[in-house]
Amino acid sequence: MAAFGGLPSPSPDGASRPRSRGRAPATPGSAVDAAAVGSVAMKVMPAVWPAPAPVRSSAVRQETRRPVARANRGPYLKPPNRYAHVDVADIQAVRAWVAKASAPTAIDLFCGAGGLSLGLKDAGFSILVGADSDAASVETHVANLGGLGYCGDLADHKAFLSKVRSWGIDRVDLVAGGVPCQPFSRAGRSKIRSLVDEGRRPRLDPRASLWQSFVEIVKGLRPRAVLLENVPDLTVWNDGAVLASIYEALTRLGYQTDAMLLNAFDFGVPQHRSRLLVVATRPGMQFRWPRPSAKTTVRDAISDLPIVAPAHLQDRIRYAGPLTGLQRRLRQGVQEADSGWIYDHVTRDVRPDDAEAFSLMPEGGIYSDLPARLQRYRADIFDDKYKRLSWDGLSRSITAHVAKDGYWYIHPAQDRTLSVRETARIQTFPDWFRFAGHRTSQFRQIGNAVPPLLAAEVGRELIAVLAVPARRGRPPGPSSTFRVALLNWHSSHGRELPWRQSRNAWAVLAAERCMRRANPGRVAAAWDRLLQVAPTPRAFLDHTSNARGGDEVLGTLRAIDDLSVIADEVVKTHDGFVPATEADLLSLPRVGVYLASTVLVYGHQLTAAILDRSTARVARRIRGGQHQAGNWQARLDLEKLAGHDGPDAAFNAAISDLANLVCRAADPQCGACPVRAHCAVGRQFVSG
Repeated sequence: MAAFGGLPSPSPDGASRPRSRGRAPATPGSAVDAAAVGSVAMKVMPAVWPAPAPVRSSAVRQETRRPVARANRGPYLKPPNRYAHVDVADIQAVRAWVAKASAPTAIDLFCGAGGLSLGLKDAGFSILVGADSDAASVETHVANLGGLGYCGDLADHKAFLSKVRSWGIDRVDLVAGGVPCQPFSRAGRSKIRSLVDEGRRPRLDPRASLWQSFVEIVKGLRPRAVLLENVPDLTVWNDGAVLASIYEALTRLGYQTDAMLLNAFDFGVPQHRSRLLVVATRPGMQFRWPRPSAKTTVRDAISDLPIVAPAHLQDRIRYAGPLTGLQRRLRQGVQEADSGWIYDHVTRDVRPDDAEAFSLMPEGGIYSDLPARLQRYRADIFDDKYKRLSWDGLSRSITAHVAKDGYWYIHPAQDRTLSVRETARIQTFPDWFRFAGHRTSQFRQIGNAVPPLLAAEVGRELIAVLAVPARRGRPPGPSSTFRVALLNWHSSHGRELPWRQSRNAWAVLAAERCMRRANPGRVAAAWDRLLQVAPTPRAFLDHTSNARGGDEVLGTLRAIDDLSVIADEVVKTHDGFVPATEADLLSLPRVGVYLASTVLVYGHQLTAAILDRSTARVARRIRGGQHQAGNWQARLDLEKLAGHDGPDAAFNAAISDLANLVCRAADPQCGACPVRAHCAVGRQFVSG
């Protein structure tokens, strides 16, 4: 479990004090004033500092159908700065500060309040820059962690790189960040298309390119290591295709890349929270994922905090002292003058009907435990609308939803939702860490953050790998020999599927769509006839009746109906040209992730791991039969097996034929497999 005692605490005059454990600071004892942000090219909001003007919208949703709680956001908090500042108008002073930063150095993109930065800093990194589009988050980051604050749209990676280079930052040891991936939500594609048609959502969401901006910044700064974190759902978005694209992009920059889902509760964080971590390092650097360390509970995190009522807005109250090991850790770094005080233990008001409901809920109780008269929603659907936490259990995952109503986070013993400080404690932010903005913004920043203790565990492993010189050169790895053996076998044993060699995107789309209705042999027999009368989407629409003649061979009318719908959309939306991006392909009706991938690979000669049940089976058998990881792990395994050239057309065709001809589901022919030496199941066959 990480300890924050190594972080310097400010003295009354603003100078940093020596660490209580005697370690040298991980970052220099001075920081650049956040006013530097005023010179940054802004895309999302005007360059204002130290705080934006108060927003004139209510932080609490008003409901007229029933009694409401008093809407009171409280004052806008400007957190005290923990570090001395240099004159941001003096570029030479800024450059001198950067030059004095102790190695290893890091920048944090999409930094939010700085949970990831705080963990990395505690591990030993010097955090040079925290960058985000939210002004309050950047203010929080600079005030608590020092360094330079960049408030702007990171989709413009050129503007960011230009600014940090003007500050004297040409290279760093680590580029870290939590890239927003809202465009890849679980919402059905039909719903997304309807929003596009209604003009309520752009066809190309600009946020969809943010991970590409992250990669471009990595390319520009050439760090020795990369750390990207996100929600676990990134692994299931488009069956892991987005994650695979990130993996492939980093691999093409020369990094060896891996991904892992880590449970925060395995590392001393008292909540059910998983994070996806992607780590990329230079060849020859052997990164190891941290092993589970300690477990804590809600009691360990907040049992020492004073009892307060709903709508408590006094931000500084008396504090008796910590009771548990986690509480003592989170009190480390608090100034001596503040040892008897707690900050930000402020709460929301509670509606009268909610107060009654809370009072009737037992510890650990949920919405369905309430009497019917207090259930405003169907309890069989919204059984967790309310959740009272258990002292000796874990909190449910603290997310940005906590900024809305807090009903998922009802105090174990008090009839109110969690305070700002309690929420920060459960996220493992130390008590000296203050959050800028109104209360709703503070909750949102906390909910969006990476738990610092989890970040510190990963940070220490990165520190360890950066301390060891990398082996030079790129020795042939298992993926290289796997690819060679696979392609050699395929050159004489592969299936003849002519459209996969045609480089005609429409031909690929049409044939692969038909294969969903008929076997490859029947499609191949009908394909020449269909392509003669319908070589393009426009021609297909003009000769649909002739194309239907292929139904006798395909054995289904639905294949042609599917193609008619797709062709019509391609003509209307893309001027008759089959699009060459995954987002555009997925916006077409009746086009899923698999079909989009095949068109990109065989039609447009791009690289992507084409995942279906058969290729996923091959990946899992090679890995050792681990099915629980899901399709995202199988997709990443295929990316790794493809080698440095990536999952191109040759690799995808070969792995598909291997799955269908040799590595069959019911009767695998391990004795005839060309890659059994690389396969966990195949090695068992040989040893048996």
